Amino acid sequence: PFNPAVDPPWEARTNWDQFKAIAAKFSELAAVHLQATRDLVASPLLHDSPGEIAQAAVRDWRKDECEPVPGKTMANLALVHRDYANVLRMMTALGPLAANPGIGSKGIMWPAAEEVAELGERNGRVAAPGVSQGMPALETGKQVAEAILTLAPETNGAVAMKSWKPLEKRTGLSLSHLSAARRGEKFNFEDLGAQPRKIITSPVWSGIESEERRYSPFVINIEEKVPFRTLTGRAHFYLDHPWMLAFGEGLPLYRAPVDMAALGSLGTRRDPAKELVLNYLTPHSKWSIHSTYSDTLTMLTLFRGGEAIWINNEDAAALGVKDSDWLECFNVNGVVMAKAVVSHRIPPGKAFMYHAQERLINTPGAPLSGRRGGTHNSVTRIMVKPTHMIGGYAQLSYGFNYYGPVGSQRDELIVVRKAGEVEWHED
Repeated sequence: PFNPAVDPPWEARTNWDQFKAIAAKFSELAAVHLQATRDLVASPLLHDSPGEIAQAAVRDWRKDECEPVPGKTMANLALVHRDYANVLRMMTALGPLAANPGIGSKGIMWPAAEEVAELGERNGRVAAPGVSQGMPALETGKQVAEAILTLAPETNGAVAMKSWKPLEKRTGLSLSHLSAARRGEKFNFEDLGAQPRKIITSPVWSGIESEERRYSPFVINIEEKVPFRTLTGRAHFYLDHPWMLAFGEGLPLYRAPVDMAALGSLGTRRDPAKELVLNYLTPHSKWSIHSTYSDTLTMLTLFRGGEAIWINNEDAAALGVKDSDWLECFNVNGVVMAKAVVSHRIPPGKAFMYHAQERLINTPGAPLSGRRGGTHNSVTRIMVKPTHMIGGYAQLSYGFNYYGPVGSQRDELIVVRKAGEVEWHED
């Protein structure tokens, strides 16, 4: 599955080589223009850290409601050494902290000295003098992939066994049996190129992977009695944080959509006789996943061969739109061109467009902008919900890719009209 179809043509490069080229030029310029320095960095009161129970009450030190204490009443503060001239060297080598204190996730860590030594043998070690000399090399994308596969408990059975120990110590439970049958397995890049592999159960995820069952979330919590990572250790619905209560959201409830028309979403050139205003949704992609893009040939053959937007059959009839007609969808944020998917499954007044549809293929120009017509996010904007700014309070603490401010675009409105004959801008 990871075999390249073709080598990168002309000046095209892999993502790793692209960023490495940027790091090389940056390091070259930094050696002349930027000195090494120390930087005071603020970081959130993180989930799965002592900071997640730091704020039982919300007090603002800037208003003299409490003393400013890093990690308790304000953000964590840390001095970070910035060695700009060595950015390339540090990017292309596995640093010393991987061995000790080690690696981990979700509040648990385990040492990886054995795996780091193994990577030194497999990838080779940096020979050039400097800060990275003697460390495992990460010069190529393949070497980076090997490092990930070697260090991750999901792809290295020995690491999986180690990863359970800190969680066993914390919970008093016996858990390593979940990975014991696969302790001898270890995947490398060639293994995955030959055949897809089933991952190994690890504490980084909440499901169990085995020959008898597929992954389902929270199985480890329910069956193995590992506490949920919440204030009570259980799955619970009531949230007693003062901000949640102030917003009336201590319990799940229905909230009417925000009036985006009143907030100016439709403030652009209009022709009401030929258009409809629809509520715009962007659900998780159906024909792509992570690095398997929707513009690969296999994915393109599964549907319309380009960007598509679903609308109700009655709404389509009102516009004189037939299935696969080109639609111009726009608001004050931007414009996107997509083929209509007419379906009775879509409620009247709604439109949805699967996210992560790339504009690399089959993207005509938009009459409104005169340029190629956008992506699913061209018509959305980020609106931060205040309750997403809660920190230092159990599961409501910030966690990258887990909890924090998000783009709450589900209330967005778009203007939809038939595009007619499209311009491909190919001259």
